[in-house]
Amino acid sequence: MSEESKTKWAMTLKSIQYDEKEKTETVLNTEISYDTDKNGERVISYKESETTGMEGSVMQLRISPENRISIIRTGTYQTHLIVQPGRKHFCHYETPFGDFAVGVSARYVRNKLTDEGGSIRLRYTVDANSTLLSDNEIWINIKKYGVE
Repeated sequence: MSEESKTKWAMTLKSIQYDEKEKTETVLNTEISYDTDKNGERVISYKESETTGMEGSVMQLRISPENRISIIRTGTYQTHLIVQPGRKHFCHYETPFGDFAVGVSARYVRNKLTDEGGSIRLRYTVDANSTLLSDNEIWINIKKYGVE
C-alpha cells in the first residue's frame, strides 16, 4: 500500500506598521498550507494563535497571477482586504470595537512565489473617510520543511 505524501510548509511573516512617530514590527513563524488553485492563485492559509491575538481565526492569502492579493480572515472577526497595485479597493474590516469599511491602496507588491516556496513583499495603506489609519508592510517567506 502506498500513501500520497504531503509537503509541509513553514512561513515567516514579518508585519511592519508605520505611524507618524514610530515603526512597530511583529514576526510570526508558523506552519501553513500552501497550494495553487485551479485559477492559478497561490493560496496560503494558517490558523491564528494567541500570539496574534486572534486565536480561533483562520487567515488566508490568495495571490493571483496578476499580483492581486486577497487577505481573508474568518472566525471571531471577519476581514477581507484586497491589495492590488494601481487600484484602491473598499473592503470590510471587523474589530472588537465594530465593523468598518476601509480603503486599501497598494504602494507595491513584489511576488517571488513559486511551487517551491519563495517570498512576497507588499506595502499598502488603509484609510477610512480619506483619513490614514495605517501604513503597513508585510514580508512573507515560505519554505518546505518536510513531508508527512
